[in-house]
Amino acid sequence: MKIWFHVLTAICLPDSFILVFNIRAALLAILLLLSACIFAAEDESPLQCRYDGNQQEMNACAVRDYKAADRALNDEYKKLMTLLPPVEQQRLRQDQRAWLKRRDPHCKAEAKLSEGGSIWPLEFSGCLRVITGHRTGELKKINDGPLH
Repeated sequence: MKIWFHVLTAICLPDSFILVFNIRAALLAILLLLSACIFAAEDESPLQCRYDGNQQEMNACAVRDYKAADRALNDEYKKLMTLLPPVEQQRLRQDQRAWLKRRDPHCKAEAKLSEGGSIWPLEFSGCLRVITGHRTGELKKINDGPLH
């Protein structure tokens, strides 16, 4: 079957068309493959989360949980920014930046005793999750306050 295809294309189509068609098909296949790889890399970490698993699996859970808390914080922040007048938006932006500058050093200090150990990512990410959850709660209080 493949031979007949080549015979027919050689008779019916110019070489330049076949070359352009093959290059386009190859580029499309490469792009599809790369996008599938990127999509898979974003959704899955190399280690699966298991709260009762080994240390690396528990670390993966802590990182995943922190990322979820961070997404919730960002959603709440964006929602609040749309409701505030420009002057209040600027104040909230400054407060958020100051909070972010304090967050990581605070959690590094909290996890200091385990630094260099395999449990450090769990403790650091767990601290980030907790403190991020508190900040999300603060923003929700502002958002749900009497003015809104």
